[in-house]
Amino acid sequence: MQNKTIGLIGGIGWASSAEYYRLINELTTERMGLSHSARIILSSLDQYDFTTRAAEEDPQAIAEFLVDQVHKLKNAGADFFLFCANGAHRFVPAILPYLPLPLISIVDVTVNQVQATGIKKVGLLGVRQTMAGRFYHDKLSAAGITTLTPDAPTQNQIHEIIYSELIHNRLTESSRMFFIDCIRALADQGAQGVILGCTKIPLLIHQKDVSMPVFNTTALHCQAAVDFAFA
Repeated sequence: MQNKTIGLIGGIGWASSAEYYRLINELTTERMGLSHSARIILSSLDQYDFTTRAAEEDPQAIAEFLVDQVHKLKNAGADFFLFCANGAHRFVPAILPYLPLPLISIVDVTVNQVQATGIKKVGLLGVRQTMAGRFYHDKLSAAGITTLTPDAPTQNQIHEIIYSELIHNRLTESSRMFFIDCIRALADQGAQGVILGCTKIPLLIHQKDVSMPVFNTTALHCQAAVDFAFA
């Protein structure tokens, strides 16, 4: 029985948010049978509202905006929530004391899964703020795991593909091969697995595409949400 209603903050962008909705419902059906679906409250943001505030020099703008979205979920009846994006989690330390609902962190879920495999060196792909930031690196380091990322020019190209293609559900073979090449380069540097640290990347890259373990952060996050909802 689903004991808690799942809250989702999506729209950053819509394609991966749709994937959250699909996966959570499929996982719920597996537990409860074909006559059931998940109780979900989705707040789908205008991506522009998020990105413009995230780009402002004053961090208060994005912090207040995100906390307000969580309050809306609570008022609508959600018992806990998820950000359907890795990059939004860079703001979590600042907003955590003000959140009115429990948060299932995609970073914590992913780090725990990497640690459970025994991997000690992992590649990380995502938007520029994820690869160049510290919110994944620091938690992986605390778990005894070294993080490898592409060089700056490659990071810029990954970021561009995410924002010009994947976020709009445009999936091209040329971009798929580019990501595969990036993952192979990380393997050559010693990576034993790779974190798809943007919820748009698993739309394009799957485990069958590469030989080393792939950590699909979207799928891991959805599984954690369903587990918590049914606990």
